[in-house]
Amino acid sequence: MQRFNRVLLRTGILGSRLYSSYVSRMRYLFTLKEEDEACRKAMDSGSIYLFHKLAPLLQKAEYDGYTTPAMQASDLKGILGKLGQNEDLLQESILIGCSESHVTQFALDLGVLEKESVESQVTGKFVELRKAFFLLNGHDLPLISQSQALLRWHQTHRYCSESGQLTQRNQAGSKRLCHANGAIYYPQMAPVVITLVSDGSRCLLARQASFAKGMYSALAGFCDVGETVEETVHREVAEEISVNSVELEDARWFSAGEVREALERKRPPRERAGRATPVWVPPRTAIANQLIREWANQQPK
Repeated sequence: MQRFNRVLLRTGILGSRLYSSYVSRMRYLFTLKEEDEACRKAMDSGSIYLFHKLAPLLQKAEYDGYTTPAMQASDLKGILGKLGQNEDLLQESILIGCSESHVTQFALDLGVLEKESVESQVTGKFVELRKAFFLLNGHDLPLISQSQALLRWHQTHRYCSESGQLTQRNQAGSKRLCHANGAIYYPQMAPVVITLVSDGSRCLLARQASFAKGMYSALAGFCDVGETVEETVHREVAEEISVNSVELEDARWFSAGEVREALERKRPPRERAGRATPVWVPPRTAIANQLIREWANQQPK
């Protein structure tokens, strides 16, 4: 009994420390979002992840795959100087988060500069996000996805929907303000559902024309206003199962064996002249992959 109590005590202390650390980080981030000067100072010692027209910068990892390099403000000032760009561009960085040790993380889009010129200075390549999903290690993806979403939101929400006037962002980029009427805008999420349709022995996978050749995935779509998750699933399946030529290029039923073969292909297969591109599915980090893999594992072999 005493041993059991000691275990509970140690577990409680550990949980308390983790909770305390998390609360501390959230308080720090809240301060940075509310105080512009504090955010500017944090950026000077923080990590900045670069994008070019929403494509993240990747570097070849030492052993396998790619990674997203974290730049320092001092290094970026030197790079911008070499490219003939004013270092004030750094102020366009948006706050993403911070590490457990309170190292702040920012994202900056350098789309105003020539891509090749930037790449020559940072020793890396800007890669479209969908392709980057297949190259990056899993732990990098949440940060990069969040960064791109916030950068995109700022690029597409520059004007007030009521006054038509240009809005101004705070230093952290956590909101935009219209000085004409005082309206405040915050980044919003668009709810999406994803589902895997099965008739028992087969599952339905589809592809859009924008997908890489040979890639099929589960059905997904945005929720309409006022819809429940179940209603969205029903509507999306009804709309897409007949192969909507506007959204889908193809939809097919796949056997468990075909799905397992597709899951074994870790990366996009090479295209060969005169041969059909083998079917493959999104990477392990994608929710679609998890749904497809779970269904395949439940099927008899």
